[in-house]
Amino acid sequence: MALTRPQGNIVMKLGTEQASTSGTAIDFTGIPAGTTMIIIQLFGVSTNGTSPYLVQLGDAGGFETDGYLGGNSYVGSSSAGANSTAGLLLTSGAAVAISIVCHGSVILTLEDSTQFSWVGQVIIGRSDDAFHFFGAASKSLTQELSQVRITTANGTDAFDAGAINIAYF
Repeated sequence: MALTRPQGNIVMKLGTEQASTSGTAIDFTGIPAGTTMIIIQLFGVSTNGTSPYLVQLGDAGGFETDGYLGGNSYVGSSSAGANSTAGLLLTSGAAVAISIVCHGSVILTLEDSTQFSWVGQVIIGRSDDAFHFFGAASKSLTQELSQVRITTANGTDAFDAGAINIAYF
């Protein structure tokens, strides 16, 4: 298969950074139709609890809270992994402790535009300890993606530090 250079200008658009210093979810809404890639960026993000962080995709019908296929592993002084059907896991296991500080990115790419299928990959590191998180998942929506949410698996731990932004095209 021959690769071709895209025609025209492809410009990645930067969202508006949101402080992740309060609340149980950080939402980015109004993602335009035709978006095929989204990069979620975490900068010094922390919560007040030990629940794993995750990303949930949404369309005009709201955020999808089940049906995700994939998992997350961590590597550090120990290693383990976890799976979740509630979202794309950003962190997992014993490496999630109160006041961990996370930096990294999540790359979401549209896999099938007729099935609204998305694939995500995660690379996140802790700046407060030598742990790194790696993950991947997929999810099909019923309509075109228009929003993403960063939250925790239990939905009650509150963000208490850092900032999150998205870039997309």
